[in-house]
Amino acid sequence: MSDKQLFAVHAVVLSVLLALAYHEVRNHYFVWDTIPFVLENPWIHEWTFDNVIAMFTKAHMANWQPVVLLSHALDFTLFGNNAGLHHLTNLVLHIANALLLYALISRILLLTGRPARLAGWIGFLTALIFGLHPQHVESVAWVAERKDVLYSFFALISLLLYLKYSGTGEKRPASLIWPFVFFCISIAAKPMAVTLPVILLLLDIYPLNRCKSPSDLAALIIEKLHYFLVTAIVIVITLTTQSLAMPDAVDLPLWARALNAIDNTLFYVAGYVWPVDLSPFYPYPQDAAYLQSASFWLPGLLFLLATSVVTVWMFYRGVQWPLLLFAFYLVTLSPVSGLIHVGPAKATDHYVYLATIPFSLLTALAIAWGWTKADLAKLLSISLTILYLVSLLLMTQLQVTYWNNPLTLWSRVAQLYPESPFAHRNLAAAYVQLGDQQQALHHAELSLKFGSPDIEYVRKLRAHAGQQQ
Repeated sequence: MSDKQLFAVHAVVLSVLLALAYHEVRNHYFVWDTIPFVLENPWIHEWTFDNVIAMFTKAHMANWQPVVLLSHALDFTLFGNNAGLHHLTNLVLHIANALLLYALISRILLLTGRPARLAGWIGFLTALIFGLHPQHVESVAWVAERKDVLYSFFALISLLLYLKYSGTGEKRPASLIWPFVFFCISIAAKPMAVTLPVILLLLDIYPLNRCKSPSDLAALIIEKLHYFLVTAIVIVITLTTQSLAMPDAVDLPLWARALNAIDNTLFYVAGYVWPVDLSPFYPYPQDAAYLQSASFWLPGLLFLLATSVVTVWMFYRGVQWPLLLFAFYLVTLSPVSGLIHVGPAKATDHYVYLATIPFSLLTALAIAWGWTKADLAKLLSISLTILYLVSLLLMTQLQVTYWNNPLTLWSRVAQLYPESPFAHRNLAAAYVQLGDQQQALHHAELSLKFGSPDIEYVRKLRAHAGQQQ
């Protein structure tokens, strides 16, 4: 089998397995923020000149994401209010991202001198682990998170094109224009793409080997000034439009956000390594004393210090890639680490859709290493690989079911965090939609008991329940 034929087989297997893992989204409903962000968006249900201009010049629900709004508008044109088909668009983009990651990792490994066949297999395994990992369900099975799969799609194309042109040393206009064009489209889908210029610098260091001195680094930064200019503009726009969504500094001071950011660096790694109790919503600790306790922030700090020391030591010993993979994780996580905090959650899985790619690559490298062993060790390694991939697929299928409708979603959160007022308040709303006023009142009372400030909502449900009696 030629390398092209192997790539085709890998692409088909990858697509089929991801479709199998996520096929139930075709039966899902619109949930949670999809209602205000998508269904109630005034610009995406009709193609008019004013609506298109509004998508690019105005912020909806404190978010400026014109490319995402265009994709939703296209969905409504093609599918109307068929929620299942909107979800399938997310799935198609997720599969496309896995295929792009396959090509990207294979390209990087080729540039490091790996044989083409080995690079292809490691790229395939990385993409398969990325695609099947349950930590990414939120980005795929939630229509409101179209922005994750969409910005990642254009960001991965930008990285691929950058590697293509920089790896060959070409200096044609296309080598400068096209990676930048797709970066701009990506950042217009989600501001998370502001980290892409730094990722390009990491690629310059390794595997492109374009940075061998401080003067080289300065030249590379100057080369990317247009990237950093767009990044600065989008940061200003984002901070301005989301200022109303940010919690008050008195309620969530800088020290609390900093400690939460430290904890989150390990929190997401733990969720990747052991993705058993992944939640659609992770409540922010309400007890400030707990935030200050060493048991909350010390494990994350030790993880950061230990990993930094080890990877920097390896870098200076000539092994560059561990530090660069760790830097990729920290850089891509930085905008959503929790230091700049928006909303009531301490963390959310869709924040690490791209950030955990290094862990998928490390897992794939470990698997490939095991496959090189002889006889019994190789057989054991292959068996463990199959068991691991099947486990990921089954866990993802289960995680997908939680996103089916508001009741399944918030029941899962209440199961994992039974004292979350946010979970019970949303469960109450779900039962109201189902017409079950008693259950709605029960969960509304629980939300009040656990600290919800929404006393008016509970009073309305009490009054309605009294009228029914």
